[in-house]
Amino acid sequence: MTLESKAQHYLKTLKERWMQLHAMPNLFAYQLPELRKTRILPGKHCFHAELNADRCVKRRVPQTIESLSPTFKPKQFNFNKVSEMEVIMTIEEYKDNAEVQMIINKSPLTKYHTLICPEMKSNLVQRVTASALSFCVNFMRSISDTDIHLGYNSPGALASVNHLHFHLVHLPQRLYIDGVELQKLAGDYAYRLKQGSPTEAICFVIAGGDEEQLVREKIANVHCLTEWLCENQLPHNLFITKERQNGDLRIFVFARSHYCVVKDVAAFNVGFCELAGFLPLSNAEKLHSLTEQLVIKRIQDVTGGAYESVYNQVKLIVNGESYSMWRQPFVI
Repeated sequence: MTLESKAQHYLKTLKERWMQLHAMPNLFAYQLPELRKTRILPGKHCFHAELNADRCVKRRVPQTIESLSPTFKPKQFNFNKVSEMEVIMTIEEYKDNAEVQMIINKSPLTKYHTLICPEMKSNLVQRVTASALSFCVNFMRSISDTDIHLGYNSPGALASVNHLHFHLVHLPQRLYIDGVELQKLAGDYAYRLKQGSPTEAICFVIAGGDEEQLVREKIANVHCLTEWLCENQLPHNLFITKERQNGDLRIFVFARSHYCVVKDVAAFNVGFCELAGFLPLSNAEKLHSLTEQLVIKRIQDVTGGAYESVYNQVKLIVNGESYSMWRQPFVI
């Protein structure tokens, strides 16, 4: 049986097992309350802020990852060191017999917050691989729950562990990213966000009716883009979400020109969640005082002036230019 035929079963089992493990004492760093203090920030983008004070003080100290082409350091924390109880499931049926581990995030942002760790024992660094991206895309295309999203933070863009992983999160809230307007950029599936959006981004759309060959082509082009970003030392975030109306898959790629070496867990950081419009905050004062203007300014500060060059690279990649062409260096 294929991943596509079993993904819905995997997700159901993951949810059930996550809830069982969350109820066990001392396994998670903290218990995520069922009811959490939230606030919709006034403004046209309706950012969703949520209090998660325990994550600030009880989570594992984030690692310093030196570059977007880091080396694996086995003495540092990595996911081979987690206890067997933290592993929700192992998926072995995927293409090329690549094993994928689903592991609880001990410091959860949301209910069901799970780490997707492809080929964990291969000690892959936190850099997107084509096979890992393929797994995530096909998994998301094959589930029906549109409240489930996948995210990725690269080194320098809020990655905490230098061991390849994606995040599975449950966000039933309607975020600005759900209804953001798109402007065609290249081909009939690569877009940029319409002017006036809170951030800039690339959006690759995989339609529900796309043939397998076209899906593979689109995934390959997303991976070409992330490779170019790594080669040019441009940190980036991914947010993979399923359209609530038509079931199309949207892969958002957020680029940033500033490298964040060490995260201040007490500050308002910007990772894939924040870029999508979900803001987990460390204290009640921030929850009540944060404004839409401050959020947008913070996002613009970390993204900087990378996008014109990124947009040009997307056009080269999607329009089928030669490999040497889309490897042109980044310039501002």
